[in-house]
Amino acid sequence: MKKISSLTSALIVLASFGATTLSSYAVAAPNPAKIEERKNRKTTVVGERVGKAISKAYDLYSAEKLNEAIAALSGIDASNEFDKAFVNRFLGNMWAAKDEKKAINYLRQAVKPDILSFTDQAASLRLLADLLLSDKQYNEAIKTYYQWIDFTGEQDANLYLRIASAYMETKQYQKVIEPADKAIALQDKAKPNAGPYTLKFSAYYEMKNNKKAIEVLETTVQLFPSEKRWWTYLAQFYSIEEQYEKALVTLEVAARQGMLDTANEFKLLSQLYSNANIPYKAGTTLEKHIKSGLIPKDKTMLNSMASSFQAAREMDKAAQYYGESAQLDNDADAYRRQGSSLILAEKYSAAVVALNKSLDAGVKVKGPVYLALVEAYFYQNKFRDAYQAVQKAKADPKFARQAASWETYIKERASKNNVTL
Repeated sequence: MKKISSLTSALIVLASFGATTLSSYAVAAPNPAKIEERKNRKTTVVGERVGKAISKAYDLYSAEKLNEAIAALSGIDASNEFDKAFVNRFLGNMWAAKDEKKAINYLRQAVKPDILSFTDQAASLRLLADLLLSDKQYNEAIKTYYQWIDFTGEQDANLYLRIASAYMETKQYQKVIEPADKAIALQDKAKPNAGPYTLKFSAYYEMKNNKKAIEVLETTVQLFPSEKRWWTYLAQFYSIEEQYEKALVTLEVAARQGMLDTANEFKLLSQLYSNANIPYKAGTTLEKHIKSGLIPKDKTMLNSMASSFQAAREMDKAAQYYGESAQLDNDADAYRRQGSSLILAEKYSAAVVALNKSLDAGVKVKGPVYLALVEAYFYQNKFRDAYQAVQKAKADPKFARQAASWETYIKERASKNNVTL
């Protein structure tokens, strides 16, 4: 799962900007009476001098002359608090496209006295929160988002998504869940946004709560069935929790939809087939993608493929791949396994060749190799060679009894065939 860990930060970014981000600020429920009072408060108009400057700046701004528009307002000495707040709001909006820190400074001054119109104050708080988030001032962003909620009394899916993202950025993983759930509850059910689910999954992963992470993933594969990542993550987490049957079903569904495209995904699928005692599919899955070049044809994969075919009683294939593995580094044990597979495939002559290569390569435990040679020679009616192999097998006390039983049988068959040992 190291790979999944490396994805976490990328998932945070995806969730944050898939819609547009917070910390640890509990707020009282918005007061409806105060909100209504704010909406209905008396409209204030800027002074004539400030109004002319604002009009000029707006014309320049509309003509995409941003620097000139900012310059037109920067020298104004507003005479009262409302004019100052209004000018600061206008400057904050314009600086937002050029310099976040300057924009933040102007917007803070604009909202502090809380004398702008309801609409302007709400918009300024929201923009300020977004800029704080973009500037990675996560705790301040959280605080300001909650101020917007308290000021307007409104509920917004995108805002809660940003709050959850900010909690994620500040590693307050437990606090990600509530705003993510609110974002889910408020979003358009016909067009669900994957962002809050991504954040919930990432938070549970960071908290090492695999059970809850799986619950999220079981939901996302239903909501976003065409998105590969949910299927592969779910299969991986089922595997971590040793729910191998569920992991296999999940990954098979993904495979049927053509979603699997990496070596590791097909390796996992092969391993899950092995765990489910479906060795033939385990072997053919590796074989197909090794031949395509997706999975490297290295010793580990060759041995795994050979072992799967051996378990599936596909002895020709098992022998083939054990042989290829052995040739990579003159592996004595792989030659022994190749020889044993060839015996089961009733290819005794080829088995003798492989088994002798095992001996030549310096196999550590020779007894099993000599016993395999006994069998390979015997079924070719090469009783003398079989008898000589028995004598060598008897030299190892661990295999002496088994060799002795073969010796009696060889003598009997040799006598019947008029062969002198």
